[in-house]
Amino acid sequence: MSEFASDIRLALHRNVLPNDRVWLKSGFRVLLIKKGIEKAGSINKLGRELGYRSKVHPGWSVRQILLGKQAFPYDRLHSLAKYLGYSMEDVLRYKAKPERVTTESTRKALRDYGLWYYIPR
Repeated sequence: MSEFASDIRLALHRNVLPNDRVWLKSGFRVLLIKKGIEKAGSINKLGRELGYRSKVHPGWSVRQILLGKQAFPYDRLHSLAKYLGYSMEDVLRYKAKPERVTTESTRKALRDYGLWYYIPR
């Protein structure tokens, strides 16, 4: 069985379909994206690594996810996990309900991980 097929089985077990959007707890979401930015070199480069192709700002969707304004598309989350060397099993442990992702929890996580300059006004 391929790695992707086993990830799909895990996702289905965790009630996530491959075309779903996945909300992650703020602390883990911010940490994951921070590690991605550090590895890629910038938020725009991370966006390109995840498959976003905007010529102007490929990191826009990554920024929206970072701020908790939108969920990860499953395929982009899978790409990020693979890029950072995480298993989807580890990542999906931090799945959250959308109403649990609050502005305050995101602000706290951004401060805690040194990304205070992303805190929305």
